[in-house]
Amino acid sequence: MTMKTADRSARWPLTLATFPVWPIIWLLLAGTAARLRLGYWPSYDRPDPQSISPFILDVPVWPLLLGSPVAVVASLLLTWRSWYVGRSDWKLNGLVTITSFAILIAWLWVDPAGLFEWWID
Repeated sequence: MTMKTADRSARWPLTLATFPVWPIIWLLLAGTAARLRLGYWPSYDRPDPQSISPFILDVPVWPLLLGSPVAVVASLLLTWRSWYVGRSDWKLNGLVTITSFAILIAWLWVDPAGLFEWWID
C-alpha cells in the first residue's frame, strides 16, 4: 500500500463523521437559491419550497437527514474499532462525529434562519 492510498483510506472515516452537517449545507444552498430567485429570504409558508428551489437542491435533504443517525452510529463503531486496533486517529474521528451530530441537532432545534421550518412546510 502506497502512502497516498494509506492517506485516502484514513480520511474516509473522518468524512463519514461529518455526514450530519451535510443536510445543513444542502438546506443553506436551497435557501440561497430561493433567495436569488425571489429577492428575499424565504420564510415559513412563503413561498412553497417545492415551487421555488431547484429540484437538485431540494431532493437530497430528506435522505441526508434520515441517514445522519445511521452515519453517526457507523462512525462511532469505526471509532471504537480504531481505538481497539490501536490507531491514533480514533479521538479525532469520535470528536468530529459527536460534534457534527450536536451541530445538526442544535441547528434543527434553533433553526436560526427559519430554513428548516420553511423547507419542511
